[in-house]
Amino acid sequence: MAAVIDTLPSPVRLQAVAAPGQPEPTPALSQLYRGFEEELLVPLWTQIGSLMPPHPRSKAAPHLWRWERLKQLAAEAGQLVPVGRGGERRAIALANPALGGQPYATPTLWAAIQYLMPGEHAPEHRHTQNAFRFVVEGEGVWTVVNGDAVRMARGDFLPQAGWNWHAHHNAATEPMAWIDGLDIPFAYYTESQFFEHGRDQLS
Repeated sequence: MAAVIDTLPSPVRLQAVAAPGQPEPTPALSQLYRGFEEELLVPLWTQIGSLMPPHPRSKAAPHLWRWERLKQLAAEAGQLVPVGRGGERRAIALANPALGGQPYATPTLWAAIQYLMPGEHAPEHRHTQNAFRFVVEGEGVWTVVNGDAVRMARGDFLPQAGWNWHAHHNAATEPMAWIDGLDIPFAYYTESQFFEHGRDQLS
């Protein structure tokens, strides 16, 4: 395997340029850069402007999602999309318009409206991603975390650390929706995303 890897062309491309903060371009510097390329090395002085900019440069763009429209579409999904194993949750993610259609509100945040019909149960599972729930309106849903039932009502903010068992149950006579947030993009980027099914029914 090592011999195969050694034959791959280097993806590193370095160019000696005359610019502030850069060493003077010379044949010796160009030769040094060729050595860096061969050994898959990238010097900080050629990258610091993009790696450590003077202020944040988010890829996301400002966007306003209107709650009433989100709730309307979630209610339609409530009539068409079941909750259970497979999809796990009737959760509809916010896709920032500048992130190429990915289901991310920002580069590090997955946020969604989750919708439960009366009597519905979102089955137990756990994942390494950290999460929160923010209740915009309504009450009657209980979230069960590691066996402990927690009531959810308007204005509640419920943080949840990763790898804790959790499920949701709507004990009310009306549907309920809330905002979920998870650091899914961050976990995906760091290759630390894991998921496990729990009980199908809570006792």
